[in-house]
Amino acid sequence: MFRTTPWRRVRRTAAIATAVALSAAALTACSSSSGAEDGQTLKVWWYEAQGNALDVSWNKALEIFKEKHPDVDVEFELKTFEQIQKSGQLILQSNDGPDVLEYNKGNATAGQVAQAGLLTDLSDVAHERGWDLDNTAQNVGLYSDEGLMGSGKRYGVTNYGEFVGVWYNRELFEQFNLTEPKSLDEFEDILQTFVDNGITPLSLGSSDYFGVHLLYELALESMSAEDLAAYQQFDGAVDWDIWVKAATTYQEWVDKGYISTDSTGITAQDAGNAFIAGTFPMMFTGTWWSGDLADPVEDGTVGQFLFPGTSYAPGSGGNIWVIPAKAKNKTLAADFIEITQSDEVQDLLGENGGLPVNADRSKITSPIGQLELGLFDQVLAAPDGGLALYPDFPVPGLYDVLVAQSSDLVQGNASPRQAVDAIRAAYEQGAPQ
Repeated sequence: MFRTTPWRRVRRTAAIATAVALSAAALTACSSSSGAEDGQTLKVWWYEAQGNALDVSWNKALEIFKEKHPDVDVEFELKTFEQIQKSGQLILQSNDGPDVLEYNKGNATAGQVAQAGLLTDLSDVAHERGWDLDNTAQNVGLYSDEGLMGSGKRYGVTNYGEFVGVWYNRELFEQFNLTEPKSLDEFEDILQTFVDNGITPLSLGSSDYFGVHLLYELALESMSAEDLAAYQQFDGAVDWDIWVKAATTYQEWVDKGYISTDSTGITAQDAGNAFIAGTFPMMFTGTWWSGDLADPVEDGTVGQFLFPGTSYAPGSGGNIWVIPAKAKNKTLAADFIEITQSDEVQDLLGENGGLPVNADRSKITSPIGQLELGLFDQVLAAPDGGLALYPDFPVPGLYDVLVAQSSDLVQGNASPRQAVDAIRAAYEQGAPQ
């Protein structure tokens, strides 16, 4: 299991100037497919929602980049997670793609395109520039020759961590005299209290990743460290009975009214918007929503707690900055990646509720930043626990199967055993032989 820990400050030495020159040569040497760099344009893509902590911080990085490179034309395009998830390989194969982009981490995504030779190897560049990346948060950027995440060459760099927890409406909790639960039984009592009062408790976008993360968290309730290593790292036999138990609970929650059957037509964005609007008391999703929830957290109407009953939380180092093998300006792309690791950008990220890997925590004073970093520290400090990665990481195509089966559980179109059998078939088909 990979555990995200705040990494040491990026070293600044007199040798950096020489290192930058060396890294420029290394990157140019990797650019044979696209010819010499022109140094005139930088194309940057990311898919973070406008206004969230990452978007705010990376826009600051663009601002700094423009100040440092006044003669460079910066072309930014905002994409969506789904666009990169579904079309990433085609984008990287294009001669008109970006120079640097946010890419989805994991065996099934970055690992697949790294194995296909579509990403630039940043191992030498990171070393020559003095980037301090020897920590577990940065394992999400390492991929073996087989495309497995966690070891091998460096194809990406992250500048944040993330985890999934329960956001809740404090006013609704107070209305029914509820407090943050410490066990799964207490959590289910809260869910039932809302149902008894005619309120569907969980805002769940079953047509998207919300349902996938909840199903995985319920499985984590019964997983040991060995079970997790078997599933994520192919280290031993996967105990699929754990998943059947989780799917059974998931479907029982639908039957009890904790999850609406209408959620199968709702995306993650719509589910989040509904929670923010006060339609639902809770939603189970990640820290990437912190930018949208910063104001409600500050005014005391929204809080967050870790899913009770387990020391595991879905999460990892964040998605990664990659440089396509066909990028036309790799040196400029590396300059931008370096800026995202700078003190100014990292501290801004933390202040806006993100989980920076390189921030000065004494400078994080905002309520959202203090809340998120406090819970993040709890995850990292949990005995035999921590960040459990994400359920779609092991093999290509597993994300779509997980979405389909979690949706089928809500609709009643599959039994728990049938849903898990479909997940298992996709997992075993894509697993290393």
